[in-house]
Amino acid sequence: MADITVAKPLKKPEWEDRINNPESYPIIKNKDGSISTHEMAAETDEQGNWYVFPTIIQDTEGSLKRFEDPQNALSYALRTGNYKPFTNKEDALDYSAGGYKTEKFNEYYNNLMSR
Repeated sequence: MADITVAKPLKKPEWEDRINNPESYPIIKNKDGSISTHEMAAETDEQGNWYVFPTIIQDTEGSLKRFEDPQNALSYALRTGNYKPFTNKEDALDYSAGGYKTEKFNEYYNNLMSR
């Protein structure tokens, strides 16, 4: 990863409001026909620091954009502060694998999928 300036993490990363208020945000169509509102990843930087960050972000026009390369998503997240730092691999991987999802989010997503 090229040298980038790491921004201080946002007190409330952008994706958290999309989790807490899913009805207020767009969805993105996947290649297989399913939908997503979030995809998260966990990676380390060159110093071994663990970060969780979105691979789907909301752009300045309000649309969702998917990063195909997790390293590009990590670089973007570190530049913009749109990440959560973790002290260890296990916690980072658990959170990125769905530990961020609330009951409200799961209910909303399941209703969308059943349409």
